[in-house]
Amino acid sequence: MEPNKAVLTADIVNSTLMESKDLNDLILLIRSEFKKERVLFDFYRGDSFHALAGMEQALSLALKLRVVARQMGTPENKSPDIRIAIGLGKVNEPVKSMAMGKGEAFVLSGRELDLIGKSTTHLSIRCSEQKIDTGMEAVALLADMVLKDVSPKQAEVLAELLVGATQMEVALKLRKSQSTVNEIAKAANWTMLEKAIQIYRKLVLYIED
Repeated sequence: MEPNKAVLTADIVNSTLMESKDLNDLILLIRSEFKKERVLFDFYRGDSFHALAGMEQALSLALKLRVVARQMGTPENKSPDIRIAIGLGKVNEPVKSMAMGKGEAFVLSGRELDLIGKSTTHLSIRCSEQKIDTGMEAVALLADMVLKDVSPKQAEVLAELLVGATQMEVALKLRKSQSTVNEIAKAANWTMLEKAIQIYRKLVLYIED
């Protein structure tokens, strides 16, 4: 059986510059996100990981992971980040372990992470269907541009918005005024990120079974 799935292959950027406690805390937060989303995942080489997810949830999951990392920064210390390559395509099931995973989604994701590791890009999406691949590339570029400049305070708000909370709910949870949350969301270009997710979900529908 070869259904279409999303494979996320990723590594923590500049992990060797992080304090060991901070790195361990970030890894625990990443694991927690995966468990919430109920996806199969595995860490390797200490700071690298891959996960198997449904295609529709893949971009949102990648963005959640990155804002988790971006929240950890301080004014004196630049926030850590995560480099993520998403491969969309067939996966040979059953997938008993990520290390043994096979299929075009695994190949696309792993190969793409190697490519973006040599650039300043921290998010890429690849699909074997050329007519969709170009659109996915643009979506990833837009989302990446937004997240690269996000501050810890902005990342905190984005983390709540990405799980579907309204700005009023975010304000109550973070004990801020709604106008403050609105200003932070605007400064973080939330509407652009939201649009990228919407376009991604529409494009996924065109991937042939």
